[in-house]
Amino acid sequence: MSQPQDNPPAETGTEPLARPKRTLWQRLGGEGLALSVVAHVILVLIAIVWVVSTVTDGAGKKDPNTFATGAGGGAGGPKAKEYKTKLQPKNIKSLAKTNTRITSKNANSALAVASLPSMSNPLLSAGAIGGGASKGFGGGSGGGIGAGKGIGSGGGRNFVSLFGMKGGANVGGLIGTLYDLKQTSDRRPTAAAPASTGIPPYRASVREFLESGWSAGRLQKFFKSPDKLVSGQLFITSRSANDAPKAFEVEKLMKPSRWVVHYRCYVEAPSSTAFRFVGSGDDFLIVRWNRRIVLDDGYETYFSGRDGNYKDFGVKVSKEYKINRAPGSLHRLKAGPWIQVTKGTKVPVEVLIGETPGGVFDCYLAIEVAKSNNKVNGQYEGTGRLKLFRCNDEPLPVELTRDKRGLDIDMEATGWIFKVSKDDNSSLLR
Repeated sequence: MSQPQDNPPAETGTEPLARPKRTLWQRLGGEGLALSVVAHVILVLIAIVWVVSTVTDGAGKKDPNTFATGAGGGAGGPKAKEYKTKLQPKNIKSLAKTNTRITSKNANSALAVASLPSMSNPLLSAGAIGGGASKGFGGGSGGGIGAGKGIGSGGGRNFVSLFGMKGGANVGGLIGTLYDLKQTSDRRPTAAAPASTGIPPYRASVREFLESGWSAGRLQKFFKSPDKLVSGQLFITSRSANDAPKAFEVEKLMKPSRWVVHYRCYVEAPSSTAFRFVGSGDDFLIVRWNRRIVLDDGYETYFSGRDGNYKDFGVKVSKEYKINRAPGSLHRLKAGPWIQVTKGTKVPVEVLIGETPGGVFDCYLAIEVAKSNNKVNGQYEGTGRLKLFRCNDEPLPVELTRDKRGLDIDMEATGWIFKVSKDDNSSLLR
C-alpha cells in the first residue's frame, strides 16, 4: 500500500510575503544604465548621419569665386576646367590716377559715361573695395557702373532723356530749367492752375517773361525743378507732355500742362558762314540768338506771328520743311532769318519751349547753312539740307538716329557743332 503524499498547506492569506531575490546587476542599477546607454548610442548615430550628409553635400558645391571655361550648351561644357581665382580688392590708387573720360565711339550709342570720380573721398574708396550699392563705381544693385542716378550705366531712373541729362557740367550744352506756371514757388495755385480758365493767365506769364528780356528772375516766383538738365540738342519727337516733368523728376509735384523749359548757354559758331534756325514746337518753340529772336513757331507764336515776320531783322520768312509729325500736328518746320556770324565769337543762345493744355508734346530744332556768304538777289542761298542744331559732340540717343521724322537731316551736324563755353555755363548750372 503506497503511502499517501503530503499535501501542501493551503494559503490562508495571512502568511508573510517572501522578499524576492535580486541579482547583483539589479542591485547596482543596471537597468537604468542600460537605458541611458541605448539613448546615447541613438544620438551618436544621428549625429554621424548628419555629419556625413553635410560633408557629402559640401563636396558637390563649387567655390563662388570659381570661374569655368567652356560651360555652355556645347559638349565640352561638363568637361570644362575650373580656375579658382580669389577676387582681389580694386587698386584705389590706380582708379584715382586714371581720371580719364569714357565715351562711346559708336555714333548710335545712347549712352555717355562721364569722367571717373576722384577716389580721394573715403566713401567712394569703400565702394570701390566692397562693391556696395553706393553711388559711384561699385558692383552694387545698379548692374553696371554705379547704382545711383547720374551719367552712366546704373540703376537710377531717367538720368538721360531727350530733354537732357543730369550732371552734365563736364559735357556742356543747353542748360534747361523746368517751370510750372500753375503754382508758385511755395506750391500754391496761380491763376493759370484751373483747366477751364488757366490758359490766358499762362500765356500772359510767358509773354511777361519774353518781354522782360528773358529775365530768369521773372520765372522765380513759379515752382521750378530742383535739378537742371544739360542737352546737346533739342529734337524731341512726339510724346506725352508728362515726359518733361518725368525727365526733371517732378512728375509727382505737378500736372503735365502749362509748363515751360528755359534753356540757355554760350556758344561759338564753328564757321563764319551764314546760317539760320529751322524748327517748330507743340505748343511753341522760341529761339533767341545774341538777344534777338531768330525763330518763333508752333501752334502758338509770340513774336513772328503766323506770317513769319521777324521785326528784329526786318524780314518776312516763308520757307518751310515738310516733316512727319504726330497726327493732327503742323506737318512742317518753319525757317527763321539768316544770321551772320564770326567763327569763334562767343554768343548767348536761349530756347524756350512750352506746353499749354497738356496731352502731346514735340520740339524740333535744326539749322540750314548758306552755300556761301554771297547773296543772290539780296538773299543767302541755302544748301537745302538741314543739320541738327548741336552744342556738343556726345553720342546721340539711339532714338534720334532711327527717327528723323522723314526729314533729310544731317544728325551728326558735320562741321557745324557749336562749341560751348564751359566757363560761362558753369554759372548757369548753379
